[in-house]
Amino acid sequence: LAQGRTIDHTTFCQFRVKHKAALKELFKQVLMVAHRLGMLGLTDLAYDGTRGRSSNRRSGTRTPTELRKLQSELQAQYDALTAQIEVEEQRDEERFALHSRTESASELPKELADVMRRKKAIDKAIRELDRAEQAGEKIPRRLPITDPESRVMPNKEGGFAPNYTPTATVDVQSGLILENTVLAVHNEDQHLFEAIAQVQETFGLESPPPNVLVDGLIGTGANLAKAEEIGVTIYSPCEIPDPSKNPALRADPTQPVPEADRARLPTKGKDDKKQLDKSAFVYDEERDCYWCPMGQELSYRSTTTEKSGTGERIRRRYQAEAETCAACPLRDLCLQGQAKARQINREQFEAQRERHAERMATPEAQAKYAKRRHPGERPFAVIKHQFGLRQFLVRGLERVQQEWSWTTIAFNLKQIMSWRSRAG
Repeated sequence: LAQGRTIDHTTFCQFRVKHKAALKELFKQVLMVAHRLGMLGLTDLAYDGTRGRSSNRRSGTRTPTELRKLQSELQAQYDALTAQIEVEEQRDEERFALHSRTESASELPKELADVMRRKKAIDKAIRELDRAEQAGEKIPRRLPITDPESRVMPNKEGGFAPNYTPTATVDVQSGLILENTVLAVHNEDQHLFEAIAQVQETFGLESPPPNVLVDGLIGTGANLAKAEEIGVTIYSPCEIPDPSKNPALRADPTQPVPEADRARLPTKGKDDKKQLDKSAFVYDEERDCYWCPMGQELSYRSTTTEKSGTGERIRRRYQAEAETCAACPLRDLCLQGQAKARQINREQFEAQRERHAERMATPEAQAKYAKRRHPGERPFAVIKHQFGLRQFLVRGLERVQQEWSWTTIAFNLKQIMSWRSRAG
């Protein structure tokens, strides 16, 4: 069966990185088996990512400047050694006549081989820097040398190290992984809709699964807006106070909040730095203004645009009149420092966040999100603690993706067998 070959770890290693297309098809076939068994719900998805150490020493990183300097130094060493070899070859008779020179000649190729090995690694890292620069990506402060396609990121257990970010999109009903991807970035929130689209394509769905359960870092304003566009509802923790407990949200915002309720207005900061929170001000979409808790208008003043990690942040700025703020009974709680008038910023995704907050304040949304914890976190726990995959054994994003695919297939098979045993 083995055709005379010795099966060892090298055989398995070569096999798992050789069959990329077949591996992708196998992942899909396993899911189709689960689908035919009636395990999948395909209505509620849980999406998350974790960290996996790359095959690179924690300290084996260099800054772009250090890399280019090291490349120049190694090139100079390489040129000097090759020139020395040429000189030695021209003086064969003299070299072989002297024992000491014979030892030097035998050691020279070893030194050259070491320089070539180090130079090859540095050249590979430089090519990755050039690729990232040409692609318009953020240039990393430090780049791993052994696996330059990985990135230095925060570890889950603390500290920093060269890592990849493996992700999993899980069917909440069955706990099976429906989509797996490895990213060389720490912010997996930008991959959410690619994952949803892949699930839709895999199962030939007319529309994407309607509900996605994610953590607070993934429930960004941009993702909330995109979800509304494609008809998907995101369930995630929300930092905005519960609207039902906010006395500022009154029927007529042009009227002051009753004095008895003002102590319950949402604030931020502590002690002497406490200030009325933004949620104490009500936005009026029709008039494009804010109303303060005392019923005074903050009118639109300007718009600013800033660059952020996920694109552009557009802010519309609203400000009250200084004369009005000077006579306000809430002035000490509302203004800080030398400010004479309160200013409120409104970002481009503020409306989506407000609708999200209103939805997440309902018992139904809280019950829905509570279902995420077990199926959403369990795959990573099993893969790390039972399978022992805390560090990838291969190098390069493509091969790491294949290793992650093998692992998620194994997890899904384990889930299916467990489900079958319970079903009898």
